[in-house]
Amino acid sequence: MKSLLFKIEHGDWNAELQLPATGTLESLAYAIIEAVGFDMDHCFGFYDNLKNTHRSKEEYTLFADIGEEAKDGDSGVKTTLVDAVFRPKKKMLFLFDYGDDWMFLVTCTGEAEGRAFKRPKLLATSGTPPVQYPDWDEEEEADDD
Repeated sequence: MKSLLFKIEHGDWNAELQLPATGTLESLAYAIIEAVGFDMDHCFGFYDNLKNTHRSKEEYTLFADIGEEAKDGDSGVKTTLVDAVFRPKKKMLFLFDYGDDWMFLVTCTGEAEGRAFKRPKLLATSGTPPVQYPDWDEEEEADDD
């Protein structure tokens, strides 16, 4: 079974993931959020314009799936397969939380053949992951004192 390999980057933090080629963009999003240690509590999308998501020609968002604020031609993430979007060396921006605008560079680094698996695999991480709610985390620590 074919799978795709990905490098996810944000600042000095990065992760390497492996997903079945028949996985959805939604499963890729969940794998990214789990790898970085965030809560999956906001909408998200994948965009081909790495500098300005509003100028993307290719985009896939949760908004399209839930029927909110989607642009014409915007494909959803729940049924779009990763191998329909990504090929080795292709880069897209993963935007999570349209209020805080967490941006992660997603690069497909290659393909792999092997034993079938259903869930994305976290292969490695390095660097310091961003903190999703830094002010909230500090307040919680102060309350513990």
